[in-house]
Amino acid sequence: MRVKSVNYEPFGKIYRLANGKTLRTHRYCCLGPGDDVVVSAWNAAHTRCRNGRAHILPIYSAPDAIEIGCRKLRLTIKEIDTEEELIGYHRLEECHYRGKALHGRRVPLIVRSEDPLLPRVLGYIELSTAFIMNRPRALILDDEFEDDVGDIRWQTWKKQAVREYTNLVARIARTVVSPEFRGLGLASILVRHSARFAKRHWHVAGLKPRFLEITADMLRYVPFVESAGMHYIGDTEGNLTRVNKDMGYILKNFSRVKKGEILNEASAGIVDLQVFYATSLKQIEKDEGLSRDRLLHLLRQSPQRLSDEHWGLLHQIFRLPKPTFLLGLTPRAERFVLKRLQKLKIALRYPTERPPARPPSLESPIEVNNCTLTLSSPLIRTRATRKIQQAFGVSRDMLTTTLFSDLSFTIKPGDVVLICGPSGAGKTTLLSVLRQRLENQARTPVGLTGRVVVPRGVALNTLGPLSSSRPLVSSLGQRSLPHALFALNVSGLAEAHLYVKRFRELSNGQKYRAMVAKLIASEATIWIADEFCATLDPITANIVSRNLRRCAKELGVTVILAAASWSEFIQELRPDLIVHLRAPWDYEAFGWKRFGAALKRSRAIGVGQVHELADSDRSEGK
Repeated sequence: MRVKSVNYEPFGKIYRLANGKTLRTHRYCCLGPGDDVVVSAWNAAHTRCRNGRAHILPIYSAPDAIEIGCRKLRLTIKEIDTEEELIGYHRLEECHYRGKALHGRRVPLIVRSEDPLLPRVLGYIELSTAFIMNRPRALILDDEFEDDVGDIRWQTWKKQAVREYTNLVARIARTVVSPEFRGLGLASILVRHSARFAKRHWHVAGLKPRFLEITADMLRYVPFVESAGMHYIGDTEGNLTRVNKDMGYILKNFSRVKKGEILNEASAGIVDLQVFYATSLKQIEKDEGLSRDRLLHLLRQSPQRLSDEHWGLLHQIFRLPKPTFLLGLTPRAERFVLKRLQKLKIALRYPTERPPARPPSLESPIEVNNCTLTLSSPLIRTRATRKIQQAFGVSRDMLTTTLFSDLSFTIKPGDVVLICGPSGAGKTTLLSVLRQRLENQARTPVGLTGRVVVPRGVALNTLGPLSSSRPLVSSLGQRSLPHALFALNVSGLAEAHLYVKRFRELSNGQKYRAMVAKLIASEATIWIADEFCATLDPITANIVSRNLRRCAKELGVTVILAAASWSEFIQELRPDLIVHLRAPWDYEAFGWKRFGAALKRSRAIGVGQVHELADSDRSEGK
């Protein structure tokens, strides 16, 4: 039955069918006037396409989950069908895009959490119609292809095929994850579900998609879509070579374009975009008093050569080359893509501009052998302290403190080390001793006996506030832009507006991530951090720990951390060595495997103190 018309409601749509009946759906239902829809008696609906059936009802809804430390967060990836979900989606959209609308048909899928202590909507992905012009896609599709359903085939991807079959490509237009949940893999989960949704539900102009595409600048620095199975196929051309010509034509015929006399919607959104650019230029003409010829002259310049003032006016008009990724949605389409990649000799993975992986960089271990640290405090006599000394028998000897005794352990190159224990156990002091020896090998810390053997040629970086007042992306030292963005992204600051903020303008959680980003961006061979993750919520602590460990292992860095509260993030950090200080005379050095076993036993018997288990391990000779 043909769809005759559609009426929009605040949270849904009502379709009027040719037989006089109506079909009620959610707000972003992928159905339009002229579509041939079949409604079943059990409230299911689909539309008939040239190459199969596209499902309308029931909506797409699929379970998923992510591991966050020792907890499992259950998720649902789905189309929006409640007011609560729509509000959550709009709030994220407004936060990230400030009301900038997409062009053409679109359907968002949200990632919904049922945890009552978390936001209802943690992120979303948005599918939209594909642009007609995309050079990497044109190169990939320019070979003989025949769909396994219907009469869809082409010999080459030329004008006729482009006009007829562009809607076989669905486009990922936006991928948004709430800032506090970056780094958990939610974006990759959304991409995988968008492929399943596109294959079963998406359709445009009577065609179900056979390919899923994404083009975005951020993929140059974080190609997260690769983990969801998408393939890099090349960079777009951008519009620098033709923006002047296009804008000149549209501006010259602006009134006719606005009336719809020239250019139409058959180009699947690209005309809307071009008209938007031209409208922006018309507004700049009016607001800035610049002539059309002057604007077009500026558009002929390279964006990098424009003054800050002119770049600020025109940067929204320019489209620079961007990486494009493609995925075949059916076995035949996927084989076609892989065959073309091989024939065109395109690398299977995107050549990201990030620090290269390297082996552990310390030339030898750090060895702590039979170390004892004893410090004395002077006895300052005042009338009050004399009374205390008299009443409680305080002597000078009582002001001599042993902070740790007979301590021995070895830190191997590339190890992640956690020094833990209760407050006052000496974690910070031990960390300070190690740092002093690493910074000055000729100096022995006051009060230390025993040997701390450290390698030569150490480059040390300690977690601490950023002193720079420059934008965050320029505050991580003398690093290239790709390396700075890589460090910020893996630290959980993958948000464009945060890149240009200053350190003092960030929230406390964001400041901590920025400090971690500076560690990652440095060329240090050892990273040191005291009170690790002490000011972070559990989810953020897990994200930071996971990414810190991953980056340290990739870059061959040795990491030494100290923390009193570690239970929330220990599963993600997975230290190679845990030095557990319990008292000045009592400590244990665990490897991760034995420490993990102790944690499991602790949870099983309901005891939260690992040191009791360690004592039993020693008595059993383990």
